[in-house]
Amino acid sequence: MLKKNKTPRKIILIVNFFIKFFFKTKWKFLKPKKSNILIYDRESIGELDFYLKKKEYEIFHTRYEQINIYIILYTILVDGIKNLKENYKLNYFRIVSPKVVITLIDENTGFFKLKNLYPYAKYVSIQIIFKDNRFYNYIRDFKKKYNNFKFRSDVSFVLGNNDKIKYKKYLKSKIVSLGSIKNNNFPLKKNYNKKIDKILFISGSLPKNRKDVETKYLRAIKIFNFLESYCSEKNIKLFLLSKYKGNILSKYKEYYGDGNWKFVAKKNTQETYKIINNSQFIVSENSTLTYEAFSKNIKGVCFPEVFPYKNYSRVINKKQGFFWSTSISKKILFSKINKVTKLNQKKWKNIVSKEIKNIITYNPQNIIFSKTVDKFLK
Repeated sequence: MLKKNKTPRKIILIVNFFIKFFFKTKWKFLKPKKSNILIYDRESIGELDFYLKKKEYEIFHTRYEQINIYIILYTILVDGIKNLKENYKLNYFRIVSPKVVITLIDENTGFFKLKNLYPYAKYVSIQIIFKDNRFYNYIRDFKKKYNNFKFRSDVSFVLGNNDKIKYKKYLKSKIVSLGSIKNNNFPLKKNYNKKIDKILFISGSLPKNRKDVETKYLRAIKIFNFLESYCSEKNIKLFLLSKYKGNILSKYKEYYGDGNWKFVAKKNTQETYKIINNSQFIVSENSTLTYEAFSKNIKGVCFPEVFPYKNYSRVINKKQGFFWSTSISKKILFSKINKVTKLNQKKWKNIVSKEIKNIITYNPQNIIFSKTVDKFLK
């Protein structure tokens, strides 16, 4: 029997790359301007708007969604086509001549190699997602292969103290706990309510089908059903915050039931944090938004499979804490909510701050970040 010819995977990947490269890439012909600030990866721009809106900056497009023809031609003429990708990057940096290079995509380990390529700028990274061990394993393996190569930045802002401890083992950098740059941009400006008559449930992803419910999403649905019983018994209004934009109430009702709760559609980042800041009490399986709310001392409880996240760089090897539990039942949920709601705000702050600062800290208006970069720009 003749074997079917199969196109090697490598060839398919190369073809797909060139299709994307030539048909999806934007080509810029003008020489990039000199700038004191260079943003590494276009995806970093949105959350840095609070700082960049009154400043001039250039962008290095790490995904090559935009390529500068001037730099390409210059690189080929000066350096040839060998190591074109690295030399393109180096010449881009040389022509822009930044004082500071900033990224929010710090899971891209390539950023921490830049100081070795172009040492004349200050490098600042900002962590925006919780990391699993893949990031650290890559650095570890690369160091072994390339004679203890140093991954470096001048300052690395991280979400919390757990990441601060972990980063120090892998990066040559000053590590500073900043918290969530998005959360910090929406500081809390309200007095805490003593009486809780509203609870917000922060939903995660929706199941794609009924099979997904049984394998990945049953836990979240159970939590919500127990919470609905709690709110009904205590005469508390229940709101569900959607993870998705648009009115997809019917989809949520398919899995969460058509009960006595109100749907809150996702609109934009600003509106989401306004909702969080105005919440009296928050419940979730686990989500970044929940931990961000806790960092502002907003009351709540969560029920993660592993605390704080599965595959997180530093998980807590116990079943429960004061405001969280990896076990879930109606009795456990009722007990956790009752304990937290009975606390006055001072006691709650003392309890939650001890644990949450290891996961995510809070720096209103990102003052630490702004002062650091301003200092580098002088």
